[in-house]
Amino acid sequence: MRSTLFLLLFLLSAAAYSQVITVNRDLPYLSLGKSVSYFIDVNSRLTIDQVAEKAKRGEFLRSDADILNFGNSSSAFWIKVSYLNQTRYKAFLVLDVSSIESIDFYKRTSSGLFTKIHTGSLAPENPELIAANNYIFTLPDGNHSSVLQDVYMRLKTDNILLVPLKIAVSERLVEGLNSTERIESIYIGILTALFFFNIFVFIRSNDRAYFYYSVYILSLFVYMVCYFRGYSYYLGYDFRVFINTYPYLFLGLGSVAGIAFSSSFLNLKVLLPQSKQVIRLLIGSWIFTMVLCLLGYKSYCSMLVQILTATSSLVIWLLGVVVYYKGYKPALYYIIAWAFVCLTSVWVVLSLSNVFIYSEVSFKFAPLGFIFELLLLSLAMGDRLKDLTAAKLVIQSEKMRIQEENLYLISTQNERLEKIVESRTKSLRKMVKSLEEANTDKSRLFSIIAHDLRSPFSSLISLYSLNDLDLLSLEEVKMLLNDSRQSFDHIHNTLNNLLYWAQSQLKGINTAPSRFSMRILTNDLMLVYQPLIKKKNITTEVVITDEQDVYADLNQINLVMRNLIDNAIKFTPLGGHIRLKMWGNENFMYIDVCNPVAGVLNIDQLAEDSHLQPSYGTSNERGVGLGLQLCRDFVEKNNGLLKASKEEGCVVLRFSLPKFKAGITPDSNK
Repeated sequence: MRSTLFLLLFLLSAAAYSQVITVNRDLPYLSLGKSVSYFIDVNSRLTIDQVAEKAKRGEFLRSDADILNFGNSSSAFWIKVSYLNQTRYKAFLVLDVSSIESIDFYKRTSSGLFTKIHTGSLAPENPELIAANNYIFTLPDGNHSSVLQDVYMRLKTDNILLVPLKIAVSERLVEGLNSTERIESIYIGILTALFFFNIFVFIRSNDRAYFYYSVYILSLFVYMVCYFRGYSYYLGYDFRVFINTYPYLFLGLGSVAGIAFSSSFLNLKVLLPQSKQVIRLLIGSWIFTMVLCLLGYKSYCSMLVQILTATSSLVIWLLGVVVYYKGYKPALYYIIAWAFVCLTSVWVVLSLSNVFIYSEVSFKFAPLGFIFELLLLSLAMGDRLKDLTAAKLVIQSEKMRIQEENLYLISTQNERLEKIVESRTKSLRKMVKSLEEANTDKSRLFSIIAHDLRSPFSSLISLYSLNDLDLLSLEEVKMLLNDSRQSFDHIHNTLNNLLYWAQSQLKGINTAPSRFSMRILTNDLMLVYQPLIKKKNITTEVVITDEQDVYADLNQINLVMRNLIDNAIKFTPLGGHIRLKMWGNENFMYIDVCNPVAGVLNIDQLAEDSHLQPSYGTSNERGVGLGLQLCRDFVEKNNGLLKASKEEGCVVLRFSLPKFKAGITPDSNK
């Protein structure tokens, strides 16, 4: 009875300073800033024992925001997290940000003493925790029914300190991380596709605006993805330290490229020459910020960047408005696109300045304003490209008229002038064809993005919006996430196909053949597709009569098999049967993917090389129309051939690959 009363009094005293977090399987994977308390160590000299004593005396402050925002300060900040683990599973504390330089995590041992785990963006790798684009600490084990646990964190940084904290058991942790990665993979894929497309157009058109725009996209990609969301760990420890030491170098480079792009796109030198000094002032300010960052004054750069980001966005948006009202119609898309940047920049700056409460929505979806801006700017670039093409045609036509008059007036030079006209006409046609192909590629690519990525993405945003408004129960959220799994798989497969297609258009794909087993590759892929196969109640059969290894590019053949198996599942009726057969002769291995189809089968359409129209499966699964073309291209790059045929109401897609032979080299396979 006495021990129970003591525990009750202890819980009541703890609740006076911080809310106790109850850890169970129903705890949502969201920031729990309002449930923790903090203390500001102005001189950054306190020890953990001194801080724990201050916590007992009630000197810690309650947080009033889900994501703690301590601003730009040289002080150290101590955070206390109190929790009750009511499960038998291990619990984890997640610090869902990667840009904090110094992080110390304190937890009590069984003897009551504190043990410390040190990490941070500039700290060496620590095997005691999981550090990727966030930091995951294992919380101390405790009785799952009644023991209150306290842990402390000491945070110090030379930048704005945002602290999104989450607690979850292992099952919830995996679900939350996967959900975040799905959202981030969408805008990572869009940024990558936009970068390669604009580099491709720049190479074809030699228009400097596309070059500036490509540098702008690449710099924003490095800043938002590698620094802001912490994916620099994929590129090694040295790069992670570099980008966390000089983050505003990339933001400054992107801003300078964005201003140069705006000046070139809006043709400010001609339409608004008085803006030259403003453009130079903005570029000079960003260059000064970059130099300041290289000198190590990251804290000062942080404050300067907030002002420059909002100011630059508003100024170049206003320049676009002025140019549009002067009659430059291509500026319309530019004005709409840059409005997203202005709103996002002002919102983020005011949130970081604590004018608005920095929330989970701000943290996850702030990059989306820049994504919409980039997509709309691409439409503006396409409109501008069309106008430039028409203008060049008029100029060339006028030149040809003058040349014809000269031919009429100077009959003695008839032969020489005819050759000049013929040569320039060929150059003109070649240039027009190149520009038309670039514009066609742009329209096709963004049509695919608009139709196949917008709908699942909108559904996902709607789901999060309903969840934020507490309109969904946990079971409903789970059900909707399970129903959205097919959309996520479709987005992933679509992005893979789009990126490979874009690279093939740039002639940037190299075939690197190696020896591998088709049997192992096929068995691994069949395990991946088992959930879809079971969902449609499909039976499968793998017949292997020849297990000899092949000599081809493993990644390319993996993509071929994924697309063929995916199409077979998509077009096979419920309860159907799919057969995979591997057989061969002395030199080649043949792989057949056979499945029944519902409705009339058009073999000629499958065999057509230029087929890019999307199609629907038996359960209304949508494709982008690129898969079969990629399969055909990659098989041919590996000295094989892909054919389509019809056998007893089934479609058979058969491709061949050269077998591996002793002494074979990459050159001998060509």
